[in-house]
Amino acid sequence: MEITLIILSVVFSILSGFSKAICDLSEEDKLKFHAKEFWIKNISWKNKWKNGKEKFWGSSRWFVMFTDAWHLFGLIERVGFIVTYVSIGILIMYSNWYWFMLLNYPLFALIFHLFYNSKILRKW
Repeated sequence: MEITLIILSVVFSILSGFSKAICDLSEEDKLKFHAKEFWIKNISWKNKWKNGKEKFWGSSRWFVMFTDAWHLFGLIERVGFIVTYVSIGILIMYSNWYWFMLLNYPLFALIFHLFYNSKILRKW
């Protein structure tokens, strides 16, 4: 059980950092992907609205995560944080791995900075 919780916390910490990089680059219009209306936050409103009304039922509320990358990866980031820190909480309750919690946030920050500053996602 300990190994599973450690793997879950590391994988979801990495996923959260990657998702945060996508969100920030989307907001700054620096993502290099071509489907602009999905990937760029400032113009993604076109996927939510049509003629002043919702483009489809729930497009500005319940299903907003399917209309643009900023909302989708923001949700992934938050879910990743929940899984990471719930896993660590359980790990702390049942083992002596309490120090492991100290490594997860720096891992998140490292992954964020690697992807935020890399040529993989950023247009130059």
